[in-house]
Amino acid sequence: MSIMEKLERQDLFTKTEKDIIRYIKEHPSSLLNMSIGELAQATYSSNASIIRICKKIGYHGFKDFKMDYIRQMESLKYVNQDIDFSFPFHSDEPTWQIINSLSQVYKESIDLINSELNIDELEAIVDLLDSSQRVFIYATGDSKITAMGFTNKLVKIGKFFYIATENREELFFSQSATSNDVALFITYSKQNSYKECVQALLRHHCPIITMTSNHNDVLFKYSRYRILIPQKEKTEKIATFYSQLSFQYVLSIIYSLLYKKYQQSHMHDGIVRR
Repeated sequence: MSIMEKLERQDLFTKTEKDIIRYIKEHPSSLLNMSIGELAQATYSSNASIIRICKKIGYHGFKDFKMDYIRQMESLKYVNQDIDFSFPFHSDEPTWQIINSLSQVYKESIDLINSELNIDELEAIVDLLDSSQRVFIYATGDSKITAMGFTNKLVKIGKFFYIATENREELFFSQSATSNDVALFITYSKQNSYKECVQALLRHHCPIITMTSNHNDVLFKYSRYRILIPQKEKTEKIATFYSQLSFQYVLSIIYSLLYKKYQQSHMHDGIVRR
């Protein structure tokens, strides 16, 4: 659930809190340079009321909330608000309309991901994956199928990543991991099943990378690097069009950057040999 959706929860907030939320929605550009005290003054409220709102929707304080709210507002500029990422078409639509609707989902998904990517963090992730001794990938369901396509590409450049969840052996891999390895989690929202794995990885000082839409989970908290996918799919949906396209696109970028390193390394080796 996005910040916008959480702020729409009428049953969650008091009248004073709703007034503050209304002000935030109506003045998003002003919020950027506002301190918590200035927001309290502008809304005739208090710092405590603002902090209560932040905590009710999963944030530690105003600063974390403000940064995430502004980031999500910026990302919305790139999205066609008419697109339903969970139900992009209806069963009574003609074929041409379904094709057009899916085309829009794909285009908008990529634009949305591009608006969210942190290039510095992405390059740090690629450096870590490239230098690691082993990489264990944790993914289930459709995400595991996406991960398998990613690992298949990597074989072409001599990189062998392990799907830790392939035979339900994720806990074994986690317990055997070292600080020279990397754990890559690919999960749109469900992270609770990995609790024991995360504990084992942390005990062995194995760095964790997470791709997810859920920033409130323990897995996200303990990750060294994170790629946050904007949460656009609902639990009820036709299929995982948006989430898996997002994962495929980001993994394709990671593969491309690893391939670039591979090519540069081989080019350098050729020059040295001459």
